Amino acid sequence: MTAEELLKINPYSGELEESYEVKLEKFEGPLDLLLYLIKKDEIDIYDIPIARITRQYLEYVEIMKMLNLDIAGEFILMAATLINIKSRMLLPRPEEEESEDPREALIMALLEYEKFKKASEVLREKESVEQQFLRRQDYSYLDLSPEESFTLEATVFDLMRAFKEALENLEKDIYHTVKVEEISIEERVEIIEKILNEKGQASFHELYADRPYRLVLIVTFLAVLEMLKLNRLVLRQAVPFGPIRIYLNNDE
Repeated sequence: MTAEELLKINPYSGELEESYEVKLEKFEGPLDLLLYLIKKDEIDIYDIPIARITRQYLEYVEIMKMLNLDIAGEFILMAATLINIKSRMLLPRPEEEESEDPREALIMALLEYEKFKKASEVLREKESVEQQFLRRQDYSYLDLSPEESFTLEATVFDLMRAFKEALENLEKDIYHTVKVEEISIEERVEIIEKILNEKGQASFHELYADRPYRLVLIVTFLAVLEMLKLNRLVLRQAVPFGPIRIYLNNDE
């Protein structure tokens, strides 16, 4: 099946029709996305600039919709909650009254979620340490450059940020000739594997550099998501929110 059959992309709007849907069992939830945005911009969680966070959150949700990602209704519910909080904060408040901060419930939910998330990360680290006593980990296939060590795990949201930046850069180029191309996700998976086998690691940009067009970019992103779902790829960063390097998961 070709990408044109799967994606049905409107050449003018770039939207995907309902014919193809990507399901990710391990897709992070809306609180994960909010924490990601807050930490990325180094925002004080007790003083969230709700207008900016709402705009950024909606941008990510629009990308999920455009790609027909199987996002849960909780993402849409959180979007509605953020818009509601934003609207309430725009309303004038009497100076003599100490009204409740509309963000308070959201802040408490984020703090509680962050606490449990950190606890799960500590348990995961302990599990990783214990596994090293059971079998020796071989990371030689990562072929890290001496300048940077890409050892931090990246998230799906980091990958989406890379996709968003790539899409914005492509949109700076205006093409007047409409050319129909047949590209399958299976084809891009093979190309991704070939690139990573040859280079050892690659940026997201390098995975579609052979054909830097909007359709190829979108299908490449879907192929990466599919490979992540099957645990065939590893995403790493040198620093939090830094450039992503992509590796084949040779342990699998």
